Amino acid sequence: SSGINAEWPLRPGEDNIPEDVYKFTNDDLKHLLKERQERLKGMDEQRRKQFHKYELEKELKHKMMLRAMNEYDRNVQEALDEEEKQKKLDHQKKMKHPGAKSQIEGVWEEDGFDKDTFNPKVFFQMHDVDGNGEWDPYELEAIFEKEVEELFEGLDDIDEEEKAEEVARMREHVIKHIDKNGDGFVQRDEFIEYTKSPDFDAEDPWESVINSSLDEAEFAKFEKDLNPE
Repeated sequence: SSGINAEWPLRPGEDNIPEDVYKFTNDDLKHLLKERQERLKGMDEQRRKQFHKYELEKELKHKMMLRAMNEYDRNVQEALDEEEKQKKLDHQKKMKHPGAKSQIEGVWEEDGFDKDTFNPKVFFQMHDVDGNGEWDPYELEAIFEKEVEELFEGLDDIDEEEKAEEVARMREHVIKHIDKNGDGFVQRDEFIEYTKSPDFDAEDPWESVINSSLDEAEFAKFEKDLNPE
């Protein structure tokens, strides 16, 4: 005999452990949701810090390149920089506000439907790739990919780090307006309720990553810390 009890597993109560220990309660669910939210929040904070450092380093490299040029070449490059800056501003003006009706309906049209037939329930289901009733960060960011591609189209400086950050900031912005239970995900009911709210019709200008400016004092300190005299 192997010594294994043929009656195993024990019936509830026979192990002297209270039966309710095995139950998954609402408090357990709240704990898991809070844990997931904190994990996502930490990841986003780390991402923002890393991107900010990347932008400081990128600006420093550009300034060092300008300093190494002769006056004529530097003037030419600075003129090109201004031209690119204006191009970025023009592109930003054409952007649809992330999560707004016009932007969501644009995706709906890309999906092959007429704008006037927009159905939030169908739209949500189509972009809920794993069919679990919520949009995770990856599913939500996918909704903004076309908008970001158009933002960078035709620019001389197509920076993949900036593209990724642009999408992430759009996701954070939309989460802030839709995610009522604060878990960092968008549930089906949350999205449907959002499409009935005034926020859905908002057309406020969107400030893109490509037009954000660095604080001069912070940049000067960053450069000094890297090259102490």
